[in-house]
Amino acid sequence: MTKKDTIKIPKIIHQIWSGIDKPLPKVSQILGNTWKRDYPDWEYILWDHEKMNHFITSHYPQYKDIYNLFPYNIQRWDAIRYLILEKLGGMYVDFDYESIRSIEPLLAGKTCCFSEEPESHKAGFGRDVKHYFNNGMMLSTPGHPFMRKIIDAVFMDDGINYNPHRFDYVLKTTGPWKLMNVYYDLNEKDRENVYLIPKEYVTPFDYTQARRFILKEEGYKDLENCLKEAYAVHYFFSNWRKEIK
Repeated sequence: MTKKDTIKIPKIIHQIWSGIDKPLPKVSQILGNTWKRDYPDWEYILWDHEKMNHFITSHYPQYKDIYNLFPYNIQRWDAIRYLILEKLGGMYVDFDYESIRSIEPLLAGKTCCFSEEPESHKAGFGRDVKHYFNNGMMLSTPGHPFMRKIIDAVFMDDGINYNPHRFDYVLKTTGPWKLMNVYYDLNEKDRENVYLIPKEYVTPFDYTQARRFILKEEGYKDLENCLKEAYAVHYFFSNWRKEIK
């Protein structure tokens, strides 16, 4: 690896668990520990309720009112992960992600990365797109222009045209659909500054396959072949959907 190709993204892992409703579940602790195991020289930060509130008050007071007015906690946890990455940089990863091995070999020269999802997840997005990606695993240098565009879009959207009682409300206002709309509105040159990590590396299972693999349902052994190239696995717990009423 040449000096030009060294890793530009700060070696910090960010995970969020507010702790206001319940302690971090055992399975999440186990998955979280896989990131500490595979990135021993990276700083690890667990963001709880107190730490997140202090962060937004200290660094983004202009967004605090909107942040607190989001109807769902998951929107706050979506929004603050973008702010954290813009300010500090590093890698944000959800607690339903497992690390298989360090992704550092893929990061040389990269400044902003998102994890691609299987094509079966495109249904409902509303745009005919080549790549579908999520906000469950993201990496960025501080001050990246794409992260700034996401923040502007999230905090300028009051969600007035969306039904807050539908599960896709979060996807449209702060989640993956918001990200992808911002991305696909970029010109081609600006898109080149955003690396979509191929799904076989970071999301080898779709939602249905992940359920089958976790529950060891019929045929789950066949899915082990999907892990051959994987650096990480997303299990799509989707606990946030329980919050939508």
